[in-house]
Amino acid sequence: MQFLNLVLVVLAIFFNDHITRGFVLDGSSESYSQFRKWGGGTNGSLEFEFKTDRKNGLLLYTDDGGTYDFFEIKLVEGALRLRFNLGGGAQIITVGKELNDGHWHKVQLQRHEERTILTVDNVSQMRASRGKEFNFGKFDTNSDVYVGGLPKWYNKKLTLLALPSVFFEPRFIGSVRNLVYPDTEGGIPRRQETRPKDHRFPQ
Repeated sequence: MQFLNLVLVVLAIFFNDHITRGFVLDGSSESYSQFRKWGGGTNGSLEFEFKTDRKNGLLLYTDDGGTYDFFEIKLVEGALRLRFNLGGGAQIITVGKELNDGHWHKVQLQRHEERTILTVDNVSQMRASRGKEFNFGKFDTNSDVYVGGLPKWYNKKLTLLALPSVFFEPRFIGSVRNLVYPDTEGGIPRRQETRPKDHRFPQ
């Protein structure tokens, strides 16, 4: 019984540490985390928290497998920039400043048909997409969600990226925690766990 209680205490400490401290990315060529596909659809949501002292770095990327649609979140000179395309042309939303202050910042991305809203620490900006169809790709063929950078094998498979330049963005150096989104179409948002990294070329 005492052993079981000890195990439960250790697990509770580990789980609480994971939530409060998150995972650390060092910016090296192998530094990234891979998560399940985002059920972004037409009315999806995604949120996470980050902490860094660097002004620039790729925080998150996902796309439709290399056609048109993508979502890229990165730090640019201390501000958070979302660049995205739903087939009608790229849009950019920039929120915040001096976010490289070493403190935790909360990012929320919300989709409502043609409207995309980016919120950082309760400050929001919205952009409306052009076109007639606002679904984010096709769930079956969309990429996984990458945080901090992309796998190195993309360098030889840039055609699989809807935004090839994302591969060459500076990798994020810092901590990320509490990544929450639906990982099924029309699903309920839930905290995501890291998937095993895939270092091989896709078949």
